[in-house]
Amino acid sequence: MTVGSGTGIAVGDTAQARPDLTGAELTGGLNGWSTTASTEYGVEEMVLLDGPVGIVSKAMDERDTSLIMPSGTALAATWNPELVSEVGQLIGQQGRERGVNVVLGPNLNLPRSPLSGRAFEMFSEDPFLTGVLGAAWVQGLQSQGVGSCTKHVVANDTETERRRMNSLVDPVTLRETYLRPFETAVRSANPWMLMMAYNRVNGTHCSQHSGLIGILKNDWQYDGVVVSDWFGVDDTVGAATAGLDLEMPGPARYLGAHFADAVAAGVVPEPRLRDSVERVIRLADRSGQRSGGTAPLPARLRTQEEQRDVLTRAAAASFVLLENRDGMLPLDKSRIRTLAVVGPNAVKPCFQGGTFATVRPEGELVTPLEAIREAYGPDVAVLYEPGTVPSSALPLTELGSTAPDGTSGVLLEILAPDADEVVYCEVRQTSSFVWFGPVPGLGAGIPGRARITARLRLESAARWALGAGGTGISSLSVDGKRLLEVPPPAPDDVMGVVARAETQQITLDLPAGEVEVVVEMAFQPGRVQAITAVAAPERTSDPLTDAVAVAAGVETVIVVVGDEQASSRESADRTTAALDPVCDRLVEAVAAVNRETVVVVNASRAVLLPWADKVKALLMTWFPGQEFGRALASVLTGSTAPSGRLPVSFPAQNEDIPGWGHGLDAELTLDYAASEPMGYKHFEATGRPPRYPFGFGLGYTEFALVDALAAAPAGVRQVNPEDGVEGVSVQVTIGNTGPFTGRDVVQIYGTAPGETGFRLMGFTAVDVTAGATSAARIDVDPLGFRRWDASASQWVVPSGDWELRVARNAADEGILCRITV
Repeated sequence: MTVGSGTGIAVGDTAQARPDLTGAELTGGLNGWSTTASTEYGVEEMVLLDGPVGIVSKAMDERDTSLIMPSGTALAATWNPELVSEVGQLIGQQGRERGVNVVLGPNLNLPRSPLSGRAFEMFSEDPFLTGVLGAAWVQGLQSQGVGSCTKHVVANDTETERRRMNSLVDPVTLRETYLRPFETAVRSANPWMLMMAYNRVNGTHCSQHSGLIGILKNDWQYDGVVVSDWFGVDDTVGAATAGLDLEMPGPARYLGAHFADAVAAGVVPEPRLRDSVERVIRLADRSGQRSGGTAPLPARLRTQEEQRDVLTRAAAASFVLLENRDGMLPLDKSRIRTLAVVGPNAVKPCFQGGTFATVRPEGELVTPLEAIREAYGPDVAVLYEPGTVPSSALPLTELGSTAPDGTSGVLLEILAPDADEVVYCEVRQTSSFVWFGPVPGLGAGIPGRARITARLRLESAARWALGAGGTGISSLSVDGKRLLEVPPPAPDDVMGVVARAETQQITLDLPAGEVEVVVEMAFQPGRVQAITAVAAPERTSDPLTDAVAVAAGVETVIVVVGDEQASSRESADRTTAALDPVCDRLVEAVAAVNRETVVVVNASRAVLLPWADKVKALLMTWFPGQEFGRALASVLTGSTAPSGRLPVSFPAQNEDIPGWGHGLDAELTLDYAASEPMGYKHFEATGRPPRYPFGFGLGYTEFALVDALAAAPAGVRQVNPEDGVEGVSVQVTIGNTGPFTGRDVVQIYGTAPGETGFRLMGFTAVDVTAGATSAARIDVDPLGFRRWDASASQWVVPSGDWELRVARNAADEGILCRITV
């Protein structure tokens, strides 16, 4: 029975007591970012904004800025819960300063494949590492009095057809792998909200999945709010009965008043409504949004300088040194006189993917090129060539556009639907606009038109690509001549369409001088509207030639390549783990003319590195936040030593990716059996060596494991299987055999009796001075001893001899210890 979109339920006469329907309005959102208030319960509106990498503007306005944090994968590469918690605190402070009550993050889904378009938000392919670091992020955030909405429960690692696709996952894999990070976060940090995913799991949409929500609320005793992803509900009774507490965005189409109608009609139990209302009230209490309550105090507020310091340290700690032949790094300033920096990401680094949660950077933004020039000073000649051109078109404002009055930017106008009356206009510094709810000058739920007008001055005649798109019928005109009409997108994934800012493009020859570009979009009533205009000039010369010429004439080359924002996208997956071919081509060409080449990869995921053996040094820097430039300069000069370790396995070729060649079937089902086990377990099971293994990373010194000894408490058989085995630890000693003080990450991988595979069950970072040894105790993950018994639907702890391998990465043989459980 579907209820919503204005459809009520007839309530017949009944002799039974009238159910308590008060507070039902709290179960539906108010608008795109706020919950509904209740005077009866003293609950005020609560602001929920996206924020895995920074606080998003509720108005999607480029003038609303916030600090861009390291992405989830970058944070996972630190293997440092304390530092990740500091980043959580920082985003919590940013949220407080912007009136945010709940931040939509972190994303604790697992990057089952590097082809996932949203992998950059995720932490690690390992559920234990993801859960530990995700919980640290949540703890840091919530210590500031701002709640975490941890997302997306569950198996939401495929963006293709994400609103309709079905993740087919067996019960063991679901419990032990994909639910595990969320369980760890609930146990360790208790996020104030959990967001259900868009997709289906084993045939049922997550927001209407009583089995999944039952695990959260019953098995884990979770006491927070269970919320839908935006527009992620399509059935009143299904969602309400399953246990969903809050529908977003508002106004509600399925919960809210419809929830009350369903209870009144007797098709949803009254206790379900009372449970939802109580949870939303609890959220208001926790966030200080209830009348008479006390607003939570922040744990720590940092100055702007301190905030930048956190971002710089986190970025540098995330960098993973994959190659360093002949001790190429650090680059000694005193021995270099000429240095070339090449690559597009040196001047336009990538900080985030193309998601709905795009963040505009706050304050000063120092590029890698600027930071390198500053670090090496006037005595080193630093030359630059891009070496490639952008593979995607750019916003008009990045091409120097002006409004018709000559002001820098574009003219944005909102017009009435059937007339040329302009009801709103202003000059803006972007050519991509989103309105979540009211459209300026018109309000919400009203048809109309949006128009972008921009002038481009061309020094000479050239061939250009121009593009337009939006949520309605769009058109593109040049100098008054209409050249392109773009139909509206399919309505089944509005959020994805908006996030991708999809356009259709044409190419044409433009004359020298000034040309006027107009993109207009006619839209019907809807809760999200968007319009985008883009352009790109065609290059008449090959930038690679110039880059190679510069590289051949200097002592050292630093190549900075990686992703563009549009290459990591919400609602679209990849077809390859490779970088853009122009990046590979640039690296190959530069390395061929200068052996002293360092490559910096600014990508969010496991990538193919076919040229890795041809360069002296290779540094993986992920999407490291807006202090990328300073952090990179610090590591290149040796002021900071790289200490990051891979949170994902790097394949040698696409065919080595778990599940390669298997996608959605005709019913849009993705059978996880084709890609399980995934991650480092996949490489062990198949016998295919990864290009770089999970947990791997070099430093500026050398480490060696000296010894390891496991200890277990007496009576470990007397355990509660749900809680695993408490008190097991391993004492390790590690030596620094190199010339510099450094930090290594020691890892423990466990194998149960009768198993052939292994899984991460503990880790710690150890600082060791040059020539010395250091001892550390690593507590073994209690929950890692559990196994899900699908036939009995319960946890069990296998008894017998367990193997604990102490290692420096997943492919390291390490030192083997045994304990008896």
